[in-house]
Amino acid sequence: MTKKDIPVFNFSNDLHEATGYDHKSHIPAFDIFTLESLDPSCRKCMPPYRQGFYQIGILSATGNSKINLNTNEVALEQLPLWFVVPGQVFSWVRDSETKGYHIQFRKEFISSTVTNLTEEFPFLKLSENSVFLMTSEEQASLEFDMKRMHSVFQNPHPYQEKMLEGMLVSVLYNCKSIYERYKTTESHLSRGQILTQQFQQLVDKLYVDSKNVSDYAEQLNVTPNYLTTIVKKITGKTAKDIIQERVFLESKTMLSFTAMDIAEIAYQLNFQEPTHFTRFFKKFSGLTPNKFRQAQ
Repeated sequence: MTKKDIPVFNFSNDLHEATGYDHKSHIPAFDIFTLESLDPSCRKCMPPYRQGFYQIGILSATGNSKINLNTNEVALEQLPLWFVVPGQVFSWVRDSETKGYHIQFRKEFISSTVTNLTEEFPFLKLSENSVFLMTSEEQASLEFDMKRMHSVFQNPHPYQEKMLEGMLVSVLYNCKSIYERYKTTESHLSRGQILTQQFQQLVDKLYVDSKNVSDYAEQLNVTPNYLTTIVKKITGKTAKDIIQERVFLESKTMLSFTAMDIAEIAYQLNFQEPTHFTRFFKKFSGLTPNKFRQAQ
């Protein structure tokens, strides 16, 4: 069995074609659409993929929709604001009752206005949380902005892209205010606690592709030794322990609740060979993956 590559969609129209959504953006680096418009053409479930663009989603009704970032299910509670960034593994199950807006854009769409996207809008970094719960006032404000943007998008004219660029920047600053409200709750935490929290959030996003402490240290701008020392001090576990525990937890979930064979699970979790996965799983559980599955 050969390793199954996770597909990458570099433009929103590539993704729409893969999902069967009968919509095509006339602006290559930007798109906005309502979730209600996905019916009836768009598929209800999308297996893991990556995208080369950023995505902002707000939901006014979640229904029974589910989203997964790096196979980690993200809770979609009432009035969520959520982000997908390039490089993340993303999958979803869509409920027809879900309502809201999606914005998809490549960084070059606003590069003339924002020269360093993730420095100006740090919530788009891989190390940050992907989902924030909005107040009703925040949700109403963002939905108003997105509704106006959607209206402009549907009526092309010579200044449309410039208008949409400015409106997108405005939406991003609105999102930043929500993000900063969340960050104020961290003001009482020590630097070590904040670093550990960022590390744990990053593990949830990257554990499929990154199993080395050095990868996370680079993302967090610290040395691997410093990261391990701080994480051990705060949690009692090493950084490597936390990464491996997250992989093991997902391994158990996939063995218990999917019909994938052992090799498929191994490749899904980015092990080079199924035998590597089997040794890893037995080290943590004392059982082979097959024995664990049979005991469920």
